[in-house]
Amino acid sequence: MKATWRLYISQVNRYVGRCIFVLAVIASFIATGAVRAQEKKVLREFRGVRIGMRADAVHTALGKPASTADNREEYTFEGDNQITVHYDNGEVKAIQIFYVDASKAPDWSQVVGDAEIEEMANGAKAARKVVAAEKFWVTMYRNQDGSIVRITISRS
Repeated sequence: MKATWRLYISQVNRYVGRCIFVLAVIASFIATGAVRAQEKKVLREFRGVRIGMRADAVHTALGKPASTADNREEYTFEGDNQITVHYDNGEVKAIQIFYVDASKAPDWSQVVGDAEIEEMANGAKAARKVVAAEKFWVTMYRNQDGSIVRITISRS
């Protein structure tokens, strides 16, 4: 009888151990998915341009720049709105988007996800989200009267 009881306890312990392991694995997948889902809300690219792209890929995505200077190109879109692409060694290191028509700008949550929006002393608002795992950050700034929006995506 003692041998049967020990065998039963041994089997229960193995079963409980396996269940705990499986639950831990499931919890880690859920946590990882939640973090990734949260970070997906962060603006990673604009009009097909991403950090690390080569200049020729940027030209394919945006066309011919309106102007060029040392390590940067400027494009216009939807009227007077502008995109400035900054390069380092031929690769995109930062993307700046300047909305003269703020009504065309995306919502805060689409740009900086769940980052805190801070109001400055002058009434302007700004937020910054760092995505350390992907080595970049994104900021959004809206002037006091809300007429101008500036978004920057940059390599960390």
